[in-house]
This record gives sequence, C-alpha cells and structure tokens, in this order.
Amino acid sequence: MENLKTTSTAFTVLQFSLETGRDGQPTQRTKSCGVFSNVEEAFVSARLLAGREWSRLQRMALEKVGSQPVEMLDTEWGYDVRQGHLVVTRLWVHERQPSLPL
Repeated sequence: MENLKTTSTAFTVLQFSLETGRDGQPTQRTKSCGVFSNVEEAFVSARLLAGREWSRLQRMALEKVGSQPVEMLDTEWGYDVRQGHLVVTRLWVHERQPSLPL
C-alpha cells in the first residue's frame, strides 16, 4: 500500500457581487471572505455575510418606490441574495484541497 502524507482541507468563502461599472454596465466583483478549517464555520460565516448584504439591500429597496423585493436563499453551495429575479450577491463555500507532492 502506498504511504500518503496526511493533508488537511480548507474551505474558502467567496463573495460574487453584481455592481454597476464606471460605464454604467453591470460587472461582477469577486472577493475572498476568509478561509476556514471546517465546512460548518465556513457556512456560518457565509450566512452572516449574506444576512448583512440582504439587510443593506432591503434598506435601499425600501427607500425606492417600485423596487423589487430582496430575498436571501440558501443553496447547496452557500447563499444567494436576490433582488427580483436577479442574483446580486452570492456567498459560495469552496473546498480547497491541498495539492499533493509528486
């Protein structure tokens, strides 16, 4: 049997956001929001960040007449914050497996 070194897995929380660029066109921004040693911690962090974003967007929507409702949905990979049919922020938990030496 082959002798393999013990490796650990880490979980990264990534935030994908839809924003308006300088030219007025929608653009996507990606940001790393932390690395966690277990998946439960990563999902808790993603849920807290999604809740903050939902709250921020909800306050903005209440100030605008006729704006689309804001909702937070849990998904298999994290959390989506949607306004109407559009996903404006996605918090995604990504498993980072270490590379094995050759």
